[in-house]
Amino acid sequence: MDLLEFLYDYFEDRQHAAALIRQRRPYALGLLGALAGGASLFIADALAGRLALLSFSWPSLLIMLLWQTAFLFASTAVLHLLLDMTGARGDAGALFVHLGLSELAWLAAAPAALVLQALWPHLAWPSRLAFFVVGCWSLALKARGLRDEYGVGEGRAWLTLALPYLAGAAFVALTGLLALVALIVKALSS
Repeated sequence: MDLLEFLYDYFEDRQHAAALIRQRRPYALGLLGALAGGASLFIADALAGRLALLSFSWPSLLIMLLWQTAFLFASTAVLHLLLDMTGARGDAGALFVHLGLSELAWLAAAPAALVLQALWPHLAWPSRLAFFVVGCWSLALKARGLRDEYGVGEGRAWLTLALPYLAGAAFVALTGLLALVALIVKALSS
C-alpha cells in the first residue's frame, strides 16, 4: 500500500479508503496520524501563544503525544461501545484507524497559525477561529469514519460523537452544583 496514495484516498475517495482500512487495518498508520496531528497542534499552539499550562519543550511535547495516544484508545473504546450497544455493527480496529487519521486535519493548524500571526500579530480572534475551523474539520472526519465503518446515518454519527462530551459536561455541571449546594448548606448551618 502506497502511503501517499492511501492518504489521498482518505481525503478524496472515502469509499476506497474505508475498504482499504477494513481490509488491511493499518493500526500503525492510525497511530502515526494521531501523533502527527498532536505534534502539529502542539506546535500551532506554541506559534499562536496558546501554551498556557505547558512550556514549549520536549517533555511537554511528549506529554501531549501521550495524551493524544490515550485519547485515541479511549475514544475508540467508548464510541465502539456506544455504537455496539445501539445495534450498529462495525470493527473497533478500523474505527481506531479512522479516528487516528482524522487527527491529520490538525496538520493545517501550524501553517494557519503562521499565516495569521504574520497578518494579524496582535489579534487573538483569527487564530481562535482557525483552531475552531480545523477542530470542526477533524470532528467531521471522525463522523465520516463512524458512518463509513458502522453504516449509520449522519445524524446518528454526530450524536454518537457528541455523547461522551455531553456526558462529561453533565458530570462537571453536576459536580459544580453539588459543591454549590454543599457550600450553601454549610453557610446556612453555621
